[in-house]
Amino acid sequence: MKKETEQLWASEKYTVMAKGYNFYKEVQGLIRDAQSDSDYKKVRLLIGVLKEKPYERRALCNTLEHVWGYFKKSAEELDKEHFFSLLNTLRESDEEYYDEIPYEIDLFLQYLLQKYPSDYLSRSTFIQN
Repeated sequence: MKKETEQLWASEKYTVMAKGYNFYKEVQGLIRDAQSDSDYKKVRLLIGVLKEKPYERRALCNTLEHVWGYFKKSAEELDKEHFFSLLNTLRESDEEYYDEIPYEIDLFLQYLLQKYPSDYLSRSTFIQN
């Protein structure tokens, strides 16, 4: 159960982080302290609950900056400019919560992942496939 939960967390951590950084820290702490199958089951259930919450704009921006770290060394300047243009538009938005990642951002993340492959990010639910 431990290995499966850690794999689940690896695939869901950026999605949870984008819902709220406090949720990310909560799950991270629960995994760190988990010792029994019951503890890991609670973590898995909590991740399921958190995935249903809306994205919070500030947390989403923070998560996007984290994800950018996977691309920043190899990305072309034009891709960098476009990414940060999208990020700044999101930051300036009046919307506080989103049911899904804004379409343009989601599409551009997919483009980045295809152009600059990352095995780790390809397993993440944050970048829709």
